[in-house]
Amino acid sequence: MKNADLFRKTKNCLLRLKKDSACLSATFLTGSLLLLWPADNFSQQSVMQINLGPAVNSEYNELRPLISPDGKTLYFIREGHPQNTRINRVKDCQDIWVCYLQADNSWSQAQHLEYPFNMDFFNGIFGITPDGNTLLLRGAWKNDKYLGPGFSVSHKKAKGWSSPEMIEVKDFREMNKGRYYGSCLSNDGNVMILYFSEIPDSKNSDLYISFRNQDNSWSRPVKIKEPVNSEYDESSPFLASDEKTLYFASDRPGGFGKHDIYMTRRTGKGWDEWSAPQNLGPGINSEGWEAHYSLDAKGQYAYMVSQKNSTGKADIVKIELKEEEKPNPVVLLYGKVMNMKNNQPLQATITFEPLSGEGEAGKAETDPQTGIYKIVLPYGIEYGISASAKGFISISDFIDLSDVSAYKEIKNDLLLAPIEVGTTIRLNNIFFDFGKSELRPESYPELERLVQLMKENPKMTILLSGHTDNVGNPHSNLKLSEERVNAVRDYLISK
Repeated sequence: MKNADLFRKTKNCLLRLKKDSACLSATFLTGSLLLLWPADNFSQQSVMQINLGPAVNSEYNELRPLISPDGKTLYFIREGHPQNTRINRVKDCQDIWVCYLQADNSWSQAQHLEYPFNMDFFNGIFGITPDGNTLLLRGAWKNDKYLGPGFSVSHKKAKGWSSPEMIEVKDFREMNKGRYYGSCLSNDGNVMILYFSEIPDSKNSDLYISFRNQDNSWSRPVKIKEPVNSEYDESSPFLASDEKTLYFASDRPGGFGKHDIYMTRRTGKGWDEWSAPQNLGPGINSEGWEAHYSLDAKGQYAYMVSQKNSTGKADIVKIELKEEEKPNPVVLLYGKVMNMKNNQPLQATITFEPLSGEGEAGKAETDPQTGIYKIVLPYGIEYGISASAKGFISISDFIDLSDVSAYKEIKNDLLLAPIEVGTTIRLNNIFFDFGKSELRPESYPELERLVQLMKENPKMTILLSGHTDNVGNPHSNLKLSEERVNAVRDYLISK
């Protein structure tokens, strides 16, 4: 009798599990019970959440981890810590903290960020550029004054960081009526995915998308269509380095706990079509609360917040991703920008753009002290890369990533020549078809930079020269060289 009662109770429990989580199926045999786990869910059970340990986590809440694209800097917020700036006024205030990856792959002791950060009761970092030199911050700030909900940027300087300055997202203040808001930033800095609610005092947010305009303002946020959004809460988005794979948290039905991590991918060239979101399963999600998921450019590990076996209320954990959970591979391009004459580092702007002319150009800044730059480039495109600095002639390079491969890190130093009489530079990104002198469209960005340089220096005089390869008749090659130089000259004159 006891066995029969136990059997009935177990059966009812399992049927509830099957209905609620869709992770179990049960087959009942006479006098026995056989549990069958689907193969894909079973494999996900082997995924381990690795707690980042006491250097990062504490007895307090650690929230919103954001790993830099190179995987070496981890920003997060810590709630209610005695060292937080406004702890004497608000006991659950949230401040930004940071850890650095050390040579032995352990994390340094967490450091509290001082001015110009953590000036409000609830602070946070929503985005970081691949070069690590620009941060997207919570709140609209101007001249160190908090103007309300919104977004601001701070730039790394030779000493410290600049004061946060608000960015204008059209109609965001009027649209944002719920309790929570936030965003993430694409690696090229041209796309922002936001979460907020247009319903007054609502706890449930939706995901929106906004694009950077040429004047550095941002377009009116547009809600992403179903099935990404639902009638439930969608929040804490993170756009992977491939700029196609989006992770976010939701409490929609079919999950394993309070909030689970989901993944969706862009299915076209635009930003309005997405695949049906997939729950990342019980290896990542638990009966607790999972959110604030982020990855470095390599895409091997994810960092997120979990309440499972936490030291405090919520801890930051690391998870090694399975292949089906990873974004598409990318290339991390890095190097130094230096003065060609003395090899001294330069503070410069790096511009990268598809040579096809399709898509927006992205920008990055070198470290003001070291001249180091870092940019992340998705595969499938040929890119033009250029570096420019005040008082120097910009230089360009070309990288062909049209063939998709594995994640790579490529070093490419860039040498800039000062604007002086007698300086010779090579125009790398000038393209012609074989045996022809008509400029290909991929050449225009390079030539436009030269046009701009001459407009900024109206007394400048330049001498153009060109050459072909040594294949074919020398006389024909000389004639072709002259025609190609004339094509470049004519383009410059037309501007």
